[in-house]
Amino acid sequence: MDSTKFRKGSTKRPLVILSALFLVVVIIVGVVVWKVTKDAYEGGTVAEVTDPEKGGSGGRGGGTTMRPYTKQEIQEKPWLSLRMLRDVLPLHYDITMFPDFYEDGDRFHGNETIELQVHRPTKFILIHVHTDYMNVTSAEVKDNSTQAPVSIRRTFVYKPNEFYVIEMSETISSPVMVELQFEGSMTKTIVGIYKGTYLNTATNQTRHLAASKFEPTFARQAFPCFDEPDIKAEYSITLLHRPGYVALSNMPNTGEPTAVVGRDNILATSFQRSVRMSTYLVTFVVGEFGSLNTVSDRGIPIRVFATPDKIQQAQFALDMAKHTLDTYERLYNQTYPLPKQDLIAIPEFVSGAMEHWGLIAFRETRMLYDPLQASLDDAEDVAHVVAHEMAHMWFGNLVTMAWWNDLWLNEGFASYMEYIGAATKETEWGLMDKFLPQDFFSVMPQDSALSSHPIIVDVQDPAQITSVFDAISYSKGASVIRMLKSIMGEAKFFEGVGLYLQRHKWGNARTDDLWGALSEVDPTYDVKHIMDTWTIQDGYPYINITLSTTSDGTTTVEATQKRFLLNPEAELDPSASTLRYKWYVPLSFQTSQGENGSKVMDMTDIKFSGNYGLSSPGSWIKFNVDQPGFYRVLYPDSQWQAFSQYLLTTDNQLWILGIADRAGLLNDAFTLASAGMTSYDIPLDMMSYLAKEEHVVPWSAALQGGVNYIRRMLRDDPDYGLWKSFIADRTRPIVMRVGFQDTGSHLERQLRSLVISVACQVGDSYTLSNITGQFRDWLDNGVTPSVNLRSAVYIYGMANSGDEADWDQIWNKYLVENSPQEKQLLAKTLAAARQPHLIARLLDRAYRGEGIRTQDFFLLINTVGGNTAARSIVWDWARANYQNFIDRFTVNDRYFGRMIYYMVRYYNTEFKLREVEALFRDFPEEGASKRYRKMAVESIRNNIDWMEKYRPGILQWLRR
Repeated sequence: MDSTKFRKGSTKRPLVILSALFLVVVIIVGVVVWKVTKDAYEGGTVAEVTDPEKGGSGGRGGGTTMRPYTKQEIQEKPWLSLRMLRDVLPLHYDITMFPDFYEDGDRFHGNETIELQVHRPTKFILIHVHTDYMNVTSAEVKDNSTQAPVSIRRTFVYKPNEFYVIEMSETISSPVMVELQFEGSMTKTIVGIYKGTYLNTATNQTRHLAASKFEPTFARQAFPCFDEPDIKAEYSITLLHRPGYVALSNMPNTGEPTAVVGRDNILATSFQRSVRMSTYLVTFVVGEFGSLNTVSDRGIPIRVFATPDKIQQAQFALDMAKHTLDTYERLYNQTYPLPKQDLIAIPEFVSGAMEHWGLIAFRETRMLYDPLQASLDDAEDVAHVVAHEMAHMWFGNLVTMAWWNDLWLNEGFASYMEYIGAATKETEWGLMDKFLPQDFFSVMPQDSALSSHPIIVDVQDPAQITSVFDAISYSKGASVIRMLKSIMGEAKFFEGVGLYLQRHKWGNARTDDLWGALSEVDPTYDVKHIMDTWTIQDGYPYINITLSTTSDGTTTVEATQKRFLLNPEAELDPSASTLRYKWYVPLSFQTSQGENGSKVMDMTDIKFSGNYGLSSPGSWIKFNVDQPGFYRVLYPDSQWQAFSQYLLTTDNQLWILGIADRAGLLNDAFTLASAGMTSYDIPLDMMSYLAKEEHVVPWSAALQGGVNYIRRMLRDDPDYGLWKSFIADRTRPIVMRVGFQDTGSHLERQLRSLVISVACQVGDSYTLSNITGQFRDWLDNGVTPSVNLRSAVYIYGMANSGDEADWDQIWNKYLVENSPQEKQLLAKTLAAARQPHLIARLLDRAYRGEGIRTQDFFLLINTVGGNTAARSIVWDWARANYQNFIDRFTVNDRYFGRMIYYMVRYYNTEFKLREVEALFRDFPEEGASKRYRKMAVESIRNNIDWMEKYRPGILQWLRR
């Protein structure tokens, strides 16, 4: 994603005259690893081959095909296969790169030698190259044992599948070496290898760096390679750079940088030969960085890098990295496999973080933390992301999924382990409880729609691959791992994980390999049987509970399961799942009498009986105790009322319903009401107890479950004032109790921040008076608000009292801010303006890249889209510029693929639905947006249905 439009690459290799770069570089590191001559960048034409019988040249991810290719066709023309054949496979890459990013430089130059093992005699060597970003300028093939040249008949590019094809004159059957020279652009995008630009706030100078990001299929934009996750090899890397710059890669350097013969002012840093790893884990970074360091308990060096003006903000991440490395070694019973672990904050990075083996890269907001400038929420975010990426060093790097359909093996596991890694260090933060609002509840709405997909999903081309980096793979994956651990118990679960890692280390695995290892350590459970019900079909169940109690106190419980859909009228075809949408459900329960028990619904409904004390008035039975099971529970109305009365009338210090259970009841009640399975009276009545709720998680669950949704549905309604008053009446007493001083425990300070923001959101005059006063004090008198109230002060201050002069002042602060989190908050504050011309100005600057980095583009657009006063402006702007976005980001960019969905998912009128559908018709090429388009249309239709069915009842309840 780049801030400038770029032209699609030519089908011909450019003639590059290297008068300035005419050099011969020889670096001795046992052998010669770099050699560049004038001939390396001059040469003839590389043809582009298409297959006219199949419907044209296509684009990234393949062209239009009329029928599948036959096995015979692929044998004759192996480039027609989207997946690489295994005729030849790499053993080792020897790569030298010169990223020329200095001053106005914007190109990279490289060469490599790939040692290939020939597994089947062939005339063809296929290597991934994305010619929109990189061109191969020279290719030679040599016999591996004699170094004698092997004759090449021709080379050509097959662009639909991104192959550079070397056709040999004769069949090869023994190992060969391929020597390639290549060059490309560093400014078309911020994936592959790219040039980053940033302001050093200490010197007020604009500086540049080179960085890389290769997951999932972007390594082919930086160097010719076998770019599939199960084609692992070893790497020897050398980076050329100017003096005063730090060069980093996956492995430790072999020594100090050495001078490059024949080239003034250029040094070479070489790195140790790597372990076997996938292409997407390789990384190159060159820049001006400071560092901090420590060692693990076993003596593994751990370092953090950041630009010199921000390096002191990296201590927190360094401490978390050490803790998680030591913790994961113990839990997995598997030592960290590399000789060093580095973490680096990149000023411009497309993802939140990337688990390059031995050199994890982060967006600055996800690694740096200044407690004087960033909130407790920001600290938690850094802790989570560091712990997540460290978990990948084993789950994903040491053992890698065989193909992207099992992406969740990497991301789901790391998304759960991040909680364990962070919580075992920050024990007072309540992080394990926060799994519910941050992952568990947050993914359920997406998985409640027909447009959802299974955790394990078939993907082939790059557009499909990028689209599965979503909440289903991450958050639902984490949720079902958490559920499985609760079923097996922690000890057996981690014993099985350790066995899996030991058995498959250095290689690749599939989901069934993990299930097999877990079942092996505890044959009590057929883990594949259990977990197939959660991973190979989309959705999740709701458990419908009916209770009947006899005069002797015996209660019969009937529990039935059915897939939960937010739209109960949606047509679900049970045959769409081979398991017919039945699940293995661990059904734990707790009664008001303190009795606990558990049952299993093994793809069936069940009935059981016992004396659970339910004959007593106000008694209850709560299922899914502590919310480990990924399902919802529908109770009889009398039970919902009993829960409400219990929470409302019992001293909160005496509650036996834990934090997770209170959160689950609120979230389930609102969500089930939104699907018409119970009355909205139930969750709205239950909200009365929140005046006594002192933990942030149940509040978050209520907001996620329905409070925020109702606000979004009613915000354009003439009776919206009724809802605003209702929420204000429930938050104001808590705001008055907790006050505006940022004091207390970690959790108390977070609750204060949350309820103040909610009160401001609905315009509570008492809260807004204080917040806007702090806003004015900040801009007029330089009195900085406390870090945990700052978000409310900035955003709601700007929204309710900010003018153009305030906006300009905030923009100027944004440009020079040193704290990444503060800078991001200032951007959100600019997006909160209610004046249309200020929103238009912000969008224009984002579009032109004026002061706003490419990495922040979509976050800013999503934030503007959440501003009630700006929704129509950003929607019109997005439609007008949609083709420009395609040219800039390509249809396969997953962030662009989500943009329209996030912008329109709360529309609730037929008029808006027609506008959205018209946009999709006008731009039919879907790319990474394919699933998000379906989600957008389904969401809007569900919203329209909700307005018709539930708006009248809610307004009636509010008026009573």
